[in-house]
Amino acid sequence: MRPYTRRLAAAATVCCALTGAAEAREAFVFSAFNQAALARHAPLPMPGAAQPQAGLKFVLDWTNEYVLQQAPGETIRLDGEAARLSYQQHWRWDDIMLGVELPVLMVGGGVLDSGIETWHDWFGLPNGGREQMARDEYRYIYERNGETMFDLDEGDSVFGDLRLDAAHCGIAGGCAKALLQLPTGEKDRLLGGGLGASAWYEHAYALGGDARWSGVFGAGVSALQADGLLEDMKETVVPFGWLSLGYALTDALDAGVQFYWHAPLYDDSGLAALADPGGQLVFGFAYRSAAGTQWRLGIQEDPIIDASPDFVIHLSIDWAAGAQSDAQ
Repeated sequence: MRPYTRRLAAAATVCCALTGAAEAREAFVFSAFNQAALARHAPLPMPGAAQPQAGLKFVLDWTNEYVLQQAPGETIRLDGEAARLSYQQHWRWDDIMLGVELPVLMVGGGVLDSGIETWHDWFGLPNGGREQMARDEYRYIYERNGETMFDLDEGDSVFGDLRLDAAHCGIAGGCAKALLQLPTGEKDRLLGGGLGASAWYEHAYALGGDARWSGVFGAGVSALQADGLLEDMKETVVPFGWLSLGYALTDALDAGVQFYWHAPLYDDSGLAALADPGGQLVFGFAYRSAAGTQWRLGIQEDPIIDASPDFVIHLSIDWAAGAQSDAQ
C-alpha cells in the first residue's frame, strides 16, 4: 500500500470510533451458518469478507446434532453427524465479484457423541438428553398426527446444493450481495435439494484508534421454493443477519466471536426444532500466514435454540486473502 494511502487510512480510523475495516488486515469473520439437517434446503448465505477478493477457499463444517422432542400430535428425533466440505472459487472485476460454491455432504452416525458430552460437562452446558441414547447413531424421524413424515437411518456421501453468488462492492463502504441456490442435493433425504435465492448487505467495521477490534455485520432476506420433505410447512421468505467481533492478539492471530440469526424455517408446529428461529454462536481464531493465506478455526454452539445444531467444528482455508495481501 502506498504511504499516502496508509496515512489516509490511519487518519480515518483515528477520527472515527466506528469505521470501515482497516486496509492492512481483513475484518474478523467466520464463514459459518446453520448446519442443521432441517436447514440444508434453505439458501442461507455464508458470511465472508465485506470486501472480498478473488481466489480459492475451502470450508469444512463438522456437525453433530441431537434433538428429541414431543408436542401434541408430534414427535421428532434428529440424531446424527455430518461433514460439509465446501469448495469455493471467486473472480473479481473492479467492484464486481462472481463466485461458485460446490459442497460435498458426508452424513452418518459419526464419532463425536462422547466427546461432546464431555465438552458440555466442562462448560456446564446442557446435553439435551443425548447421554440417555445410544451413541454414534444416525436416525432422523418425524411423526405428525400418526403419520411418519420422514424416517432416515442410512448415512451417505453426496453433493449438496450448488450455489452461485455475486457482489457489488463500494456501496456505502460495503457490498450488496446475492446468492442463487440450485437444487442439486437430495431433497427427500434432508441433503439439500432447495431452489432459492438470497439478497443481503454486508459491511466491515473497526473500533478504536489502532483498529485492533474489527468485525463484519450483514442482513438480508432469502426466498425459496417449498419442495420435498415437509414442503407444506416450509417458510418461503426468511430474514437473516449476523455480527462478528474479533481482536488482533498479534499481527497474524485474531480471536473473536460471531452470532448468526435467521427467522423460523418452518411453521404450523409445536416443536422448537421446527418452529423456533435459528441462532449460531461461533468463537475461535483466525490466523494469517506469511504468504497471506487465512486459516480460521471455530467452535459453534447452540446453548438455547433447538433449531440449530448444538456442536459444530468449523475450519476454513482462504487463499483469496493472500491476493489481498499481495495487492498491498
